[in-house]
Amino acid sequence: MVKLVNTLHSGCSELKLLEVRVFSWAQAIRSKAGFFCFYTMRIALLHTNPYYQEIEELILDINSNFKVRDFQLFEIKYSDFKWYKLSKIIELRRFLKINKIDIIHTYHYLDAFYALLASKGLNVKVVYSCYFYYDNIKGFHKRAFEKVLNNVDSIIFQTDTQKDRFVSKYNLDSHKHFKLLHAFSLKRFDKFKFDSLRDEFFIDDFRYVIGTLGDFTPDHDVMNVLKMVKKLRKTGRNFTCLVAGEQIDGYDSYFVDCKYYYLSHGLDNYINFIGHRYDVVNYLSQLDVFVYHSDNEAIAIPVIQALISGVNVVANDNEMIREITRNGKYASLYKSNDVVDFADKTRQILNDIEDYQLIAETVKEECREIFSIDKHVSGLRDIYIKVKKY
Repeated sequence: MVKLVNTLHSGCSELKLLEVRVFSWAQAIRSKAGFFCFYTMRIALLHTNPYYQEIEELILDINSNFKVRDFQLFEIKYSDFKWYKLSKIIELRRFLKINKIDIIHTYHYLDAFYALLASKGLNVKVVYSCYFYYDNIKGFHKRAFEKVLNNVDSIIFQTDTQKDRFVSKYNLDSHKHFKLLHAFSLKRFDKFKFDSLRDEFFIDDFRYVIGTLGDFTPDHDVMNVLKMVKKLRKTGRNFTCLVAGEQIDGYDSYFVDCKYYYLSHGLDNYINFIGHRYDVVNYLSQLDVFVYHSDNEAIAIPVIQALISGVNVVANDNEMIREITRNGKYASLYKSNDVVDFADKTRQILNDIEDYQLIAETVKEECREIFSIDKHVSGLRDIYIKVKKY
């Protein structure tokens, strides 16, 4: 792999706010005539502000593993971006023209909106990977989102469940859009420093460790986990439940409701709120059971992370969860919003933990194939080729 930082040919020096990295896998192919020909598709991965940690890591994994012949990746990070600053749009447009970019790939609707403005009238395709439903956005953001859905050349959805919902709601052409599962580089994923959760949170050896992961929003309903713990403590099993996630602006009242429920029901001996975790793999690797509730998420990345970590997963049986767990083949599914069933499914695993750990190891190997970065990169290649032909 050839990695060049800020060394693009003429025009790059003017993009002072752009950090540009080039990942070149173009290869020369000797033709029958005896000379070398280059067939290179040039892809720009654009992100203007920090995304969620998982998406930033995916972009890193794509750049590190895009060993696809005849493609060249440009990773463009734009700091302090404001879409209404015309000078920045002109700068990017100049970059696209000079470097003959074929496709801009974005992971946020505002970046896709920016890419549409900068590429208007150019022979440049815009691809948008969508990770959320954005049902609650309003005003300019809603208009920008709908413009993106109707004008980008292709949208990459995370699940068929998400794709079908978007196609139906926004009357999209299903043939222009694709499903491609989120993925991980196992080399990066498995390279973590072990730090004991039991030591960090003073958890006794005789206690099982249950955990969940996700910020405090109604889409990822932590309240259901708290209610499950209230039921589970009556079974006589000794456990501690770690709730990893942070309070999100705009959902302050939801966070307060969760803390009030926790205190008013005396769950302080069973639950630890541990905030945002940057050591996700280290955290997951030490859980006996990973528990999760999803109400309105397009993709439950923490569930996937738990599966490929070899952790037993208990999650609710909504359509998206069923899809990523292959209809419950890879996880124990409970009836959504049924906390009694949630507690029962969790207790079943704790009561037979050794056998379930063997099952989790088998699930781990299968899921690492399904959610591998190699499979994701291969899927991207196919999508890029199809989009370029439109």
